[in-house]
Amino acid sequence: MEIDELNLHPCMVPMVCLLKHMETNGLIPINDHILQTPEMPPWMIFMYKKFSDPLISFNITLFLMRLIIHTHTIFKPYARYWLTPIIHMCNQMFENSSEGVNTFIIDTIVILLSWHKQAIPSELDSIAVQRLIEYLFSNCSHRNVIVMKSNLDLIKKLIECWKERIHSPTVILYKLISEPDLKSKQNAIGLSLIGILLANEILPYYVPPTPTGNLPPVTTGSILSTIPNDLTEDKFNDTILRNMKNTYRNIYAAAAEVIGMLLNVKKLKNESTQRLLEQLSLILKWHNSQGLSDTYVTCIYSMQKHYPLIVDKT
Repeated sequence: MEIDELNLHPCMVPMVCLLKHMETNGLIPINDHILQTPEMPPWMIFMYKKFSDPLISFNITLFLMRLIIHTHTIFKPYARYWLTPIIHMCNQMFENSSEGVNTFIIDTIVILLSWHKQAIPSELDSIAVQRLIEYLFSNCSHRNVIVMKSNLDLIKKLIECWKERIHSPTVILYKLISEPDLKSKQNAIGLSLIGILLANEILPYYVPPTPTGNLPPVTTGSILSTIPNDLTEDKFNDTILRNMKNTYRNIYAAAAEVIGMLLNVKKLKNESTQRLLEQLSLILKWHNSQGLSDTYVTCIYSMQKHYPLIVDKT
């Protein structure tokens, strides 16, 4: 166990050893032998109630989560019970701290994803899941490139495992690709995140469906989730396309590849690509007018990786 305040607590090692002893000696069912999700044993129900109690100290919740991390195979068969309170705990950590994506959150999410064959969040958890996605997207960027790549990898795995419950955090993405300076690499992270979504056939521009009857609107309760009236799909896509004017090859090539992916996903979902192709045509004409033949060829090549039809349309 790594050295931190939770692991140094005098109760941590004895409790980990106790649970491991119970598992080794058959006092806890081994998950490989369980065909259906079982009911939690009485001791786990008691622990679950403590973990889920909003009135207990958050430090106790963190202690119990660290215990779960150390003994996650024991809790794996009961994943469908634990997903909801653990996701809420992650959101609470983001709300209570300015640290962003710390190692504790990473360890926790890795455990949740290791349980994905047992359970993924239910539709009832969609709001909490969307908030978690928002927090992860908002805090993905980091001055340390290695840390940022690690954050991207975590988000990629989460979306792959839980994509049935995920919608694009459109406003956050828009902010992450909107740096107007064409000599800046700042928009790279936003383009990478859009690419991850599209690789899982999730469109980056998402507006919650209009409620019918007396049903309330679908929302995560976050200011960031509310789409401003002036942020249309055209404006969002124009912002992606503007990155194809960037002076850095890795930026304009990434933007072009994202556009190719977007055209492909729209086609797969039987959505019209006409307007996006019209917007793209203006950007490509700009490249020609500026004599940027190398940039033009790079963009076409990047787009055709995912949308070969673009070669015939240009």
